[in-house]
Amino acid sequence: MSPAGDGDIVGRRDAAVALGELLADPDFPYRGRWALLGTTPRRGHGLNRAAVGRVIAAHLVNTGRLDDLEEKGWPRAKKDWLHRCLDSSKPEDAQVLNRDSLDLICDAFGMTARHRAQLVALWESSPGGLALAHPDVLGEQSRRGDVQPDVARPARDYHSVWVLEDHHIGADRRPRLHRTTQTLAADVDELRHITLRIDADCVAVDVEQGGRASGGITRITEGLWGQRIVLDRPAARGEHRNLVYTTYFHYAEDPPPEFRRSGGSDPHAHIEIRVQFHPDCLPTEICHCVWPTLDRPPLTEAVLQLDEAHSAAMVFNILQPGGLVGFRWTWPDQS
Repeated sequence: MSPAGDGDIVGRRDAAVALGELLADPDFPYRGRWALLGTTPRRGHGLNRAAVGRVIAAHLVNTGRLDDLEEKGWPRAKKDWLHRCLDSSKPEDAQVLNRDSLDLICDAFGMTARHRAQLVALWESSPGGLALAHPDVLGEQSRRGDVQPDVARPARDYHSVWVLEDHHIGADRRPRLHRTTQTLAADVDELRHITLRIDADCVAVDVEQGGRASGGITRITEGLWGQRIVLDRPAARGEHRNLVYTTYFHYAEDPPPEFRRSGGSDPHAHIEIRVQFHPDCLPTEICHCVWPTLDRPPLTEAVLQLDEAHSAAMVFNILQPGGLVGFRWTWPDQS
């Protein structure tokens, strides 16, 4: 394999970190797979890597790629390889997590299509190109093709810690509302307000908790509008604030059947995005997608199933700015 370039190294490092986070997260089933096979990780370590190796070894035996007699010794023999796959902190280690290694670990732990797509997108990312985008918690909601991706935007005075985005599609196939619940942390000594950024002027914003809307929707740049939200009280540097607000849409025409969010500046925020459909108008298929730019087709996509509430969701824990992430779907008469 040819040496990895700087961009490849960055992407593979990020994929390694994200992979380790997914395996260690108690909210996902992967931790339970290895936790049954090893002791509690040492203080400061989220993973028992020997136990992770045992899961992979068992998978190799089950798929006929490893002999039963070799299974016990495989985790110790591959200790260095596994450590570098889940770390890659050194440039020379970045090449260890190649696509074969990533696919092997995903297969061994039965990674969901959504998580696999996220990891592959990170692995393939490079600075200035595609990186698995997380949604900018204050909007930049790229549902339409008229958003200018290179427009300079004001620097933010905060970052997001936790976000839940609920996007509702009505019976007329048009976005009805978008409800955001978030926890933000101030990055300045006295944070008094934030600006919700939206890619449409046909909206109204209702702040339900943590602040109040101040003034009307104003244009920031071509294709981008803003709504100022004044916090209930100023936040000191590092202090957290909880906000809940709903954006109501009034589309005159049917927008594209998709919901896309651009990359932001909160790579370590825990973010969940959920799209919910009216029961009288359900899509025939919905996919989670990662787009490199607004005008290009998805780089990765995975078909999802709607749950009992007619919604599809995805969760991000370690993400990068750049690129776009979200959903696209097909209506019955578009099949």
